[in-house]
Amino acid sequence: MIFTARKLKAADYIGLISAILLIGLIIYLPGVCASGAKTGLILCAKIIIPSLFPFAVPVLYLLNNSTFLASKRSILMVFLLSLIGGYPIGAKLLGELKTKGVITGKEAGRYLPFFVNAGPAFIVIAVGKEIIGNIRLGYILLAAHTIASVFICGIFMRKVFTNNKAAAYSKPTSDSFAESVKNASGTCITVCAFIIFFSVINGYLTHFSKILSRLKYLLYFTEITGAVRLTDNLYLISFLLGFAGVSIWVQVFSVAGKARVNHIKFILIRLLHGGISSAITYVLVKIFKIDIAAAASQKQFVEKIFYSDLTLALSLLIMILLFLINITAKKHSGNFLKDVL
Repeated sequence: MIFTARKLKAADYIGLISAILLIGLIIYLPGVCASGAKTGLILCAKIIIPSLFPFAVPVLYLLNNSTFLASKRSILMVFLLSLIGGYPIGAKLLGELKTKGVITGKEAGRYLPFFVNAGPAFIVIAVGKEIIGNIRLGYILLAAHTIASVFICGIFMRKVFTNNKAAAYSKPTSDSFAESVKNASGTCITVCAFIIFFSVINGYLTHFSKILSRLKYLLYFTEITGAVRLTDNLYLISFLLGFAGVSIWVQVFSVAGKARVNHIKFILIRLLHGGISSAITYVLVKIFKIDIAAAASQKQFVEKIFYSDLTLALSLLIMILLFLINITAKKHSGNFLKDVL
């Protein structure tokens, strides 16, 4: 038998079935695949690369700077750079610190859930200006997203920021710059590859949602840029920016190197970040007395916190359950709080 070489786990079966299903869909509906890939490429060219690459080069250059690595607060600096650079940058920097011996794989995995942040270029330019059509709302979303991230890290990571070791590391300026450009290019290519792939997945979900309408709710949790385009609810957009989506999760895990991640903790932190961001957005809108519908030039936003359709919440639950199946083989201590936190 082909599967008798070793005992397959639940995640192996899910991956195998998913791969076969996708191959079948591509053969059966190649046009949907091509259209989804084209959408992903346009998304990368118009939004992702312009907002990510210019930030990634100087951020990665700072990481190669001996003064940066010699600081005993390099973890705090990485967190701040993750707020500036965008979603995969925090994970990339943690992976680099692990490679350079500043932190261990276990420590990188412990920090990773807190370093998943959307950068100002993405939130203000891509979401605010390009998608919503109003930079002011982009700044409101950025403020809420940043405050929520700082608040969460202030609770869970305060001691880490002031108590990590330094590393002796030095490299010539020219070499650091060349390596930074190279690594930034590689990061952008990786990110765009995932976006194109998930754009194809979204294409099939959109196609089959015409038959089974509830499939469209899965689109909110696969790829963040596409998800933001789907909704006219500012507070849901704020939640989605904190939640990030499965595409970002996979990107983060891929660029973080050999960080040992507690996936349950990662999901909980993403949900917490999204929920707090949404609440802060609501408060900021009320404080500054912003008429959301009047402020948005490309979308007619609705003044409600969440959609009342229970299906949206159920689809989120299904997505989380599917993700948890992937870690069923992980050994646990038996202490729920310890395993989660």
